[in-house]
Amino acid sequence: MDNRVMNQLEQLETLFAKYEITGRELAQVQALEKKLENQQITIAVIGQFKRGKSTLVNAVLGEKVMPVGIVPVTAVVTSVRYGDKGANVHFDNGAVIKANFEDIEAYVNEQENSDNHLGVSRVDVTVPAEFLAEGITLVDTPGVGSAHQKNSDAAYAFVRESDGVVFLLSVDSPINQIEIEFLKKTRAYASKFYFAVNKTDVVDEEELTDYLNYCRKLIAKLMEVEEGEIALFPISAKKKTGIEELTTAVTGDCKSRGADMLEQSVKLKLLDVVKSALSQVTLYRTVLNLSGEEFEERFGKLRESMAEIQADGEGFAEQFKHNSAMLTAQLGTIKNQLSDKVCALFGIEYHYEMEEVELNQQNEKEKGMDSKIFVSQVQEICIHLMDTLNTIFMYREENAYTVVRRINDLNRLVRTLAKIKIDILRDF
Repeated sequence: MDNRVMNQLEQLETLFAKYEITGRELAQVQALEKKLENQQITIAVIGQFKRGKSTLVNAVLGEKVMPVGIVPVTAVVTSVRYGDKGANVHFDNGAVIKANFEDIEAYVNEQENSDNHLGVSRVDVTVPAEFLAEGITLVDTPGVGSAHQKNSDAAYAFVRESDGVVFLLSVDSPINQIEIEFLKKTRAYASKFYFAVNKTDVVDEEELTDYLNYCRKLIAKLMEVEEGEIALFPISAKKKTGIEELTTAVTGDCKSRGADMLEQSVKLKLLDVVKSALSQVTLYRTVLNLSGEEFEERFGKLRESMAEIQADGEGFAEQFKHNSAMLTAQLGTIKNQLSDKVCALFGIEYHYEMEEVELNQQNEKEKGMDSKIFVSQVQEICIHLMDTLNTIFMYREENAYTVVRRINDLNRLVRTLAKIKIDILRDF
């Protein structure tokens, strides 16, 4: 492993820990460190909606794990790892539900969880599939370009976590602009691409050859590589033809050069984290230029929202006063609400670490957080956020030394990030 990568990660972790405005980037760096330590490679199946991604995932795994249908089906990112059959459903507020393997469709199916109204962040599935046995995590993603914008948003967001990508195309439709734009975005994060052309059973051999030649030339141009470097696999996910060639290529690469793939992937993601931090600083500087009246108005709106949240919290505490897990999960919901409000009012991301809490039928009888503790913690969350925002925006700060020191700290942050960015770019 290149020590420079770990050194850059450690340097950024130390740097981001000093600033309240880079909490999200700190969490991302820590996740990348964990990725390198565990050497767990994530292979995501991505592409436009109705290309057959879920059918392909099922074919690779050798059994029906993902729901399939003639309309857009997948609404939630679903990761599959090796293990005994089981599933955990993770929600945006930190709640986790253990689900029967047969019941995951209720959470990932667009028809049952339309526009992800349940607030599922991801579903983690384990199955004893041979493809996964060497530590590969296979991920099914929602398709981009459908009428369901949340599905496209989830797919775009997840490409940042992929190390390798199976980009699925289909012979029944030429590569279109949606796929081109999606591929361009994905290039910035994944280190290895496998291009699978699905539904080959609906065309004859001559038509297939023409389509594959067309794809290879266009993809090579988009990826800015020679045509011979494009890994192109004609398949029929429905009839399970060509699947073995694809899986053999993926597992072979993971075994022979998995560490290199992972390291290159982390470098790409690290570059994105640095760019994100620089953008966050730019937004922060813009907010600092607001007038006193504008600050007063925005803080006033935030205080109003906090008062509503606390009032709602008291009602929730009374309703679920005997359910410690539900109260803990609601704290996560409140943190998400506050983060969204800060973003809407000030344009910056405010990151909260979510505490995972398992919900089950025994929760109502379990002792832990009670309604009084819950109400108190809601108040503490609001007070801490307001105090933090007062500090980072120097709201009503009259000490000139404090203002100058914080601005100098901000300038040092920018200079350091710019230097690290240059160092990372030298590796490409």
